[in-house]
Amino acid sequence: MAMRKRVRIARRKPVEEAEIVVIPMIDVMMFLLFFFIVSSLAMIVQAGLPVNLPKASTRENHPAQNITVTIQPPSTVYLNRTLTTIDALESGLKALHVTADNLVIINADQHVEEGVVVAAMDEARLAGVTRFAIATDRK
Repeated sequence: MAMRKRVRIARRKPVEEAEIVVIPMIDVMMFLLFFFIVSSLAMIVQAGLPVNLPKASTRENHPAQNITVTIQPPSTVYLNRTLTTIDALESGLKALHVTADNLVIINADQHVEEGVVVAAMDEARLAGVTRFAIATDRK
């Protein structure tokens, strides 16, 4: 009798189906969402020009869609970044179709005389504005 040699055939392991790992994809999507939210908040620009604002501990934030009157020393007046004068402020506000519901933010430098600010507010009242806010920085 001849000796037979047994040949072992290795059994194949069952093929596992490929899976999509969702957790890292969710992490990446959340990171992108937070990145775009934070970067869009940094792009919000106030309508007025940069001035040296006075300090106040009770400062309030106002939305950017309001009308901004910026006054720089000695008495340079801007209406939403457009150079104007105190006398032309009423007609400029009327051209913007202001109503009693509009909020006008007075963005006056701390070195501007209060008489110029009062004159600007008076011209705005003649245009129909009844709500004002004075822009300040936190102390």
